[in-house]
This record gives sequence, C-alpha cells and structure tokens, in this order.
Amino acid sequence: MTIACAVAVSVIGIAAPAGAVESPKPRKSACNADPADYACLRTDSRKEVAGEPVTFRGSLSTQAQKNLAQWTDGENTICLSRYKTRPEEDGSWPWQTLDEACTTLNTDGTFGLVAYLGRQGKFFYGVEMGPCKGDAGLCGNGDGGLLSALGNKKNRAVAVKTIAP
Repeated sequence: MTIACAVAVSVIGIAAPAGAVESPKPRKSACNADPADYACLRTDSRKEVAGEPVTFRGSLSTQAQKNLAQWTDGENTICLSRYKTRPEEDGSWPWQTLDEACTTLNTDGTFGLVAYLGRQGKFFYGVEMGPCKGDAGLCGNGDGGLLSALGNKKNRAVAVKTIAP
C-alpha cells in the first residue's frame, strides 16, 4: 500500500573528497556492501517514459527492520530517494527524497512501490527510512539512510532513465 510521507522534499548530500569515489555502475538491482544485504532494491525498468509508473521492489535485513521500526516508531515507512549519476564538483552526492514515493514495509521485510518519475534523465535510486518519529537524540543524530547510490556491492546503483513521451 502506497502512502504519502509527511516530510517535505529534502535535498541532502553525501560528502566525499573530489575524485575519491568512482561513479557507481548503473544496474537494475543493488544491495549494501557493508553491512552486507542490509537493504536491497531492484526495478524491472531501465528506461521509461517520464510520468509513467516505474515499479521498485526490495528487502531489508532483520537489523534494518529493527532500525526502521525504531526510527518510525513502528510505522515502518520507506521512501524512494533520487541521486544524480555524477558527484558535484566538491565531491558530494546530493539526493532528493521522493516523498510521493513511499510505502510501508511488509511483515516479511519486503516492500514494493510504484513511482511516477516525471523528471527526465538518468538517475540513481535508493531507499531511506520515512519520517523520524523516535526520540530527539535518534532523530537529531541518526542516519535514516538504508540504501544509497554509493558503497554498494560491486559498486552498483539502481538506475532508471526517463525519456520524453
């Protein structure tokens, strides 16, 4: 079941020294490298018309499920995030939370969501925890990321290219 997240669209960046991080390989699926398989994401679409639905599926490890439950106070909301395919000049990898592309984790640790990707171009996609509803210490100092475009097994990132209709 797809739900709307209650947080505003945010743009954040992962800092890395310029030239220090090799661009990920665009693929249909990706999983974390460390910890291994903490979160996995896949799509059947590598190229899609902008505005048409794209289905993403994934799974979370038992530890990731526990962290998500604590972060969201049991709501278990996951949201899709979008990354550029190249770092900024300063080496950072900004991302945007797609608040309209959120879902609730299934009891078996899997999830599926449909996103209408209106922005044209090639982007990497990941998933992050939904709005933080834990205590102030967790929400203020914690990291809600589950799977990003960087640091994944075999340097893979889930990529979808959207084209004009």
